Amino acid sequence: MKIAIIGAGIGGLTAAALLQEQGHEVEIYERNETVEELGAGIGIGGNVLAKLAGHDLAKGIKNAGQLIKAMEVLDDKGKTLSMATLKENTVNLTLRRQTLLDVIKSYVDPSTIYTNHNVIRVENNSDKVEVHFAHHDSKSFDLCIGADGLHSHVRASVEPESKPIYQGYTVFRGLVQDIHLKEPHIAKEYWTKKGRVGIVPLINNEAYWFISVNANEQDDKFKAYAKPHLQARYNHLPNEVRMVLDKQEETGILLHDIYDLKPLKTFVYERTLLLGDAAHATTPNLGQGAGQAMEDAIVLANCLKSYDFDEALSRYDALRVGHTKKVIKKSRSIGKIAQSSNGLVIKVRNFITKLIPNKLISNQTKFIYKMKDK
Repeated sequence: MKIAIIGAGIGGLTAAALLQEQGHEVEIYERNETVEELGAGIGIGGNVLAKLAGHDLAKGIKNAGQLIKAMEVLDDKGKTLSMATLKENTVNLTLRRQTLLDVIKSYVDPSTIYTNHNVIRVENNSDKVEVHFAHHDSKSFDLCIGADGLHSHVRASVEPESKPIYQGYTVFRGLVQDIHLKEPHIAKEYWTKKGRVGIVPLINNEAYWFISVNANEQDDKFKAYAKPHLQARYNHLPNEVRMVLDKQEETGILLHDIYDLKPLKTFVYERTLLLGDAAHATTPNLGQGAGQAMEDAIVLANCLKSYDFDEALSRYDALRVGHTKKVIKKSRSIGKIAQSSNGLVIKVRNFITKLIPNKLISNQTKFIYKMKDK
């Protein structure tokens, strides 16, 4: 089958690797000049690695990742509010975003990746799908996979009413080296009145950090922030936070507003389907953005291998739409709770959070691991 994949990100390249392995004629089109990920670090949960089973790709990711055993939430004084142990018998990893992309890319035929190819729309016919580019001739395929992110042109072609929804906060991110964290297998978040500060260990004494701040969309105040502004804003937090910010270089700090999508009713539109952020962009509060994109790719490949074409797409739709809707809603609700800046609300929230048994908190994300893969 001749397949076009629009977008050479984590989801698109995972789909390409698995579908090329099955013998499909796959071409990947990337709008940018290079294949790269903008971001600092990323988490890949056991839900993804388990579905990859014994595939070499899983081994490659494991070799590049740092094992994470728990997620700890603390207050601005460093007192633990909750400790969620990650699911037993699963491997949950963190790694640089670019490292993950490079690992996946190594399983894709490089001659099939076309950069500087900006897709402007797709057209479905009864037996083909036509992909139209801004500066290249149109091409026909048996299947088009829209994996072109939050601002997807493919989604705009098939679901023109679906637009990104700003969630009220913006996030700074960075990477630091030569950092010796006391607990290198625990990811931490400090919940403060001035926003959340996260510290996530990586291999080789590296870590990535994020600061999530309530803000107006495209807020000029925070666009003007540099390292000294962040250091001054969070100088009252425990030493671990100050140490990480001290290690951050003056350049290399990223800033992105946070969006998600209203859950779609379908990801399949005749011979075009959506995958990853193009289908179900979510806030980062569950750390499942990349993981869900990879799950999409795994499920799609498994379905195409196990069923005839129409049934495979129908099965993909049935498995992924409802599941990712839960992820979007759960992640959005966590964000609303965690981003509170009202002093009284914070006191009540922290008090209640301390009372909830850690096992119950850990169980809140068990649904992520239960999704079928075909």
